[in-house]
Order: sequence, then C-alpha cells, then structure tokens
Amino acid sequence: MPNSGENKSRVGLKDLYIAEVLQDDESAFVTGTPERFAPAAEANFEPTVSSETQYADDAPHDVMNAEGETKVTGKVTSIPFPTLAKATGKTFDAASGRVYDSPGATPPYYALGCRSLKSNGKYRYYWFLKGQFSMPKEEFTTRGEKPEPKLQEFTYTAIQTIHPFDLGGGVTKALKRVMGDEDTTNFDATGWFLQVQTPATTAPSALALSSSDPADGASGVLVTKAPTLTFNNALIDGSEANIVLTKSDGTIKAATYAIDTARKIITITPTTNLAAATDYVIAIAVTDVFGQTLRAVLNFTTA
Repeated sequence: MPNSGENKSRVGLKDLYIAEVLQDDESAFVTGTPERFAPAAEANFEPTVSSETQYADDAPHDVMNAEGETKVTGKVTSIPFPTLAKATGKTFDAASGRVYDSPGATPPYYALGCRSLKSNGKYRYYWFLKGQFSMPKEEFTTRGEKPEPKLQEFTYTAIQTIHPFDLGGGVTKALKRVMGDEDTTNFDATGWFLQVQTPATTAPSALALSSSDPADGASGVLVTKAPTLTFNNALIDGSEANIVLTKSDGTIKAATYAIDTARKIITITPTTNLAAATDYVIAIAVTDVFGQTLRAVLNFTTA
C-alpha cells in the first residue's frame, strides 16, 4: 500500500543535472559522470500520447494507447556557456571564452536528472535517460527603476533508449525515465546524482588503487621512470593535485601530474631524472565521483 507521504503535492524544483550518453545500443547503455546544468526555476514534463478506441458490434471494443517522446521545458537562471555548448553541440573556445553558434550542429544525447520537493519536506527524483537539448529561448528587457530578472528557457526532448534493460520477472524493455519517491518503501536516494540511475545501477565499489607502476616496494626502478597510478573509480576533477612525489626524507620532487580523460589514471612525470639508488614516496589523498576517499602511501627505490 502507498504511504500517505506519496500523496503530497510538489512545491519545489532543485538540482538539475546532465550526463552525456556515451553508448546506447543492444549491448550496453553508458553515460558520463553527471554534472550540474543550471539553477532550476521551473520544469514541465509533457509526454506525447495518443489513444484510439476500437469499435466492434456497435460498441467500444478496445482502447489502444501509445506514448512517444516527452517534451521537457524548463526555466533556469542562466546556463554557463561551456555547459550550453556541450549540451547543444555548439563550439566553446576555452582560449577566448566564446561560444560559436553554428546552425545545423547536431546536439549529442544527454541524460537529464532533477528532484522536486514535496509539501512534507521529502523529494521525488527523476532521470530521463536519453534526449537532446535545443538552443534555449532568451528574453531581454531594458533596465528600469525596478529590477526584472529574466529566466532562460530550455527545451529537452526525451526518447527511450535503444538498450533493453532487465526489469525483473522476465521483462526486458527499453526505458525513457527512472523515478523514485522518498516516501516509497525501500526507495533510497543515496547517490542519485552521482551516476545516471538505471535498473542496472549498483552501489559503487569502494575506491581503491587498482595498480601502480612501479609497484609498492619495488626496487631497481629506472631513474627515467614516470610513475602511473590506476584507480578503479573515476576521480573528481583536480584529484591529481592531491598526489605528491617526494624522497624518503620529505624533499618534494618537481613533477607534472596529469589525469586521463576517464579520470582513472594519473601519470607523474618528473621534470628531471630521479636520483639513483634513492628511496621515493608517493603520497595519495584522492576522492572519487561518488564522494569516497582514499589515502595511501607507496614506496619504491631507484636503481
């Protein structure tokens, strides 16, 4: 039976997130790490539905329903230009801070998530798994005696995935949306915006160092070595700044720290060769995209 809280009205809108759809085919559905879209003010979900009644023997015999795309229209304070360019397929030039709006650019597919506050203080949560953004509508007016802030209006067209998901009970179907309510028995919103939610979503593995080169305790390491650290989960932006290479006496070794596009591999490139026959330490203090932290220390000795 439903809990009484599930009947409460929605009175708020918060936390608009997007995540690029990287793969959607029969074999897999994969998205990037969710990121904030823009501060939300309004949103409207309007599915395209059709219904036809079949008549037989001079009476209604059957009703046939079909659902197509869902048009999501919303208003936000302002979409940051880098985010706007990514979501709509435009070009953002980081060197100049400009967006180049080329008509005809094909927007990539994105997942869209949000949550809505209810009158009892609990939330309803949503993820549309796949859709495209259109260039937003903008309105301007001259400034008068009273400020009149204008919101930016966006349109997102949600469609179902190609990938079929196992829904349990032998049912396998493509999906358009996943929803949850904090008042529904067994629903847990933990990590809702850390990864796009699907029937296949599981709790993330504990953050760990999958491997390192050189390995912890290694000896005879070449002085030209550029150590690499591989983690099992994607790390938050800037994680490479929380790793430091030093000699065993604490002297910092000058180096550059780079992370790959998947944000799982960090490469440490010393600016000059390592000292021969010397003990080195790599101190690690990183956080993954799920908010999990890892502190570790590795040691190796050069040849």
